[in-house]
Amino acid sequence: MAKWGEGDPRWIVEERPDATNVNNWHWVEKNATPWSRERLRVLLSGQTLEKGPVRIEFSDFKKLEGEATANNRKAKLIFFFEWSIDVNFIATISGSETECKGSVEILNLSDENEAHEIEISVHIETAGPHENEIGHILSTDGLSFVRSKVGTYVRELKEEFSKGIILPVDSKGAIRPQAVATQGKTVVDKKRFQNDIIQKTEEKVTTAETQNALKTGGFELTETFKVPPERLFEILTASELVSVWSPNSSIDAREGGQFSLLGGVMSGHFTKLANAALISMAWRLKSYPSGHFANVTFTLKDKGDSTDLELKADQVPEQLIEDTKTGFSRYYFQNIGKKFGISLNLF
Repeated sequence: MAKWGEGDPRWIVEERPDATNVNNWHWVEKNATPWSRERLRVLLSGQTLEKGPVRIEFSDFKKLEGEATANNRKAKLIFFFEWSIDVNFIATISGSETECKGSVEILNLSDENEAHEIEISVHIETAGPHENEIGHILSTDGLSFVRSKVGTYVRELKEEFSKGIILPVDSKGAIRPQAVATQGKTVVDKKRFQNDIIQKTEEKVTTAETQNALKTGGFELTETFKVPPERLFEILTASELVSVWSPNSSIDAREGGQFSLLGGVMSGHFTKLANAALISMAWRLKSYPSGHFANVTFTLKDKGDSTDLELKADQVPEQLIEDTKTGFSRYYFQNIGKKFGISLNLF
């Protein structure tokens, strides 16, 4: 038995004012979801955006789903959050009684993205003479508005939920780095926690992939556009046209060329291109398992007065097939149809 004052320093707590969870060895987790949901409601709904004669009021939420947690272990604060948000709006023009309704979807609100990387997708439900003007304002000033509110949310989340998570402190109340005992001395190990988390995460992913082979599937979709195949091919591959229906995108339309749409929400590379006839891609959503790509092929069929765009996809993660179908239907077909006015369908 050790003499008084000679015990293992890892078990000495009298120097800690809190005397709890020494060195924060164990995870401390706080549920930030209820607070986040309410804070996002306050920040995004009931807000007004005005530009010239246009007044846009963000009303209720079409969708507000997600979660947020604050974690701490060994003086390392980590915040996890991911939200799927679609907020309704009503736009009016000064001197006119006409209302334009729609919604703004926030595409990539998660801890993986900074506020300035946030992207939105504007969906206008009421057609009218000011539709393009309203869409432009939302895509520019509206995007800045959303990024500002997201920045406020993230800052307040970290301020609010770091208060109740205990950090290692000395007898004077100062935060100190994690220490580990070696042969007769104590050394500071500043990177051990970070390396430990990375290593365990990699082991977890590798084990899961080994034990459970990824299940995949496929689907087919067809959409008709009121343009010849040559024009539709340009809309799908020319960077200046892609940026119209998919903001914050980059594209190198050649075999082996890379593409990234909506700030990386969708990405991949081209595997085969045949002018006005075929586009094959290794394609992925950001939510796909790391390194996994689906095989996607667009076939353009000339119908004389229109073009059928036939989509065939396989090797799609089984649990994300519906998300992938929605991605193509909404962010390709609907956006292209609306931005260029070439769809035969009313979305």
